[in-house]
Amino acid sequence: MGCGGLAILGVLAVVLLSLGAILGRSDVDVEPIEEPIEDILDERVEDDELAQVQPGAQPVESTPQNASSLVVRVSGPQGTAYSGEYGTSQGGMIPVDGVLGAVPAEFGIETGSGAFGDVSAVFRKNQPVPGTMRAEVLSAGEIVAEGQTSEESDWVEVNWSPQG
Repeated sequence: MGCGGLAILGVLAVVLLSLGAILGRSDVDVEPIEEPIEDILDERVEDDELAQVQPGAQPVESTPQNASSLVVRVSGPQGTAYSGEYGTSQGGMIPVDGVLGAVPAEFGIETGSGAFGDVSAVFRKNQPVPGTMRAEVLSAGEIVAEGQTSEESDWVEVNWSPQG
C-alpha cells in the first residue's frame, strides 16, 4: 500500500471520528421509564372496567362435563375469511376472526349453573365470496337458533334466549 492509500485511510479515520464525536454530543434527552411495565399491567388487571374477557367463555374442548354449555358455530365456503363477535347479554361479547375450513368453527360459552342471558352472534365475510355463511347456536348438541347470509348481505346474525 502506497502513500496515497495511507492518506485516504487517514482522512477516512478522521471523518469517522469527527462524525462519532458530533453524534455522541447530541442534545436528545432520553428519560427513563417512571413505572415498570409490570406495575402498569397490574393496574389494568385490577380495574374491572378495562377487563373485557368474558369469564364464562371457554374453548369447547375445555367445558366441564357437569356444566350446561352452549356452542356458537359458524360455517360456510372453505377459505372464507370472517370476523365477528359472540357472547351473552350478561357476559359480554367476544371478538373473533378466522378463516373457514372444512370443519365449522365452534366457540364455547360456559354457562355454569346460573343465568347467562340471551346468546347472540354476528359474523361477516371479510371479502365478497360466493356461497352462504351460516351461524348456529347449539344447546346440548341441538341447534336452537340459526341464521345465514343472504344474496344481498355478507352479514349473518343469530340470537337465542333460554326463556324461549
